Amino acid sequence: MELNSKYPLHEEVSNSKQHQDCGCQSAFGNKVIFENSYGNFGPLDITFAAGELLQTFNQPISSVTIDTTCVDVKNLIIDFTGILNVTTTVAATSTLTFTLYRICKDRRPRQTISSVNFFVADTTGDVTISHTLAFKFPIREDNCNGCCTYVLDLISVSNADFGTINYSINGNLSALAIVAAG
Repeated sequence: MELNSKYPLHEEVSNSKQHQDCGCQSAFGNKVIFENSYGNFGPLDITFAAGELLQTFNQPISSVTIDTTCVDVKNLIIDFTGILNVTTTVAATSTLTFTLYRICKDRRPRQTISSVNFFVADTTGDVTISHTLAFKFPIREDNCNGCCTYVLDLISVSNADFGTINYSINGNLSALAIVAAG
């Protein structure tokens, strides 16, 4: 039997850490916690008229809860990957503003983590065009240990032209916590 040096046998791992609960050795000391949730919004028709080129919402798209109680989180990344479908009656030049909030179990008011703008330029009317949404929110300071829910909201939509635009969004919001080895 030939040994593959890239994947050493269990007994050959010299720089590993002993896991306290199972007695299992791992060459890598970090573990992860991963949570995922599907969400959607729409379809919603928004009519932009003279003087009203900005529509304000506080519409949740998706939320995910992650429990990091009793662990030392090294890194936390919240990720949204989805599809935005836009159907226009005229050409559209829109900006959608999304905000990520955090609500922790210790009952603090929700905290704004970050906002992102997504620009859409569709030059053809009466056609549905799909756009990929991909937002990553690395969380550096984590003064909210324990059970937290992260919520991605659509805050506003602005458009440069008059007309009616139909928006729908669906996708996954995930939380990935890299936990320091104990």
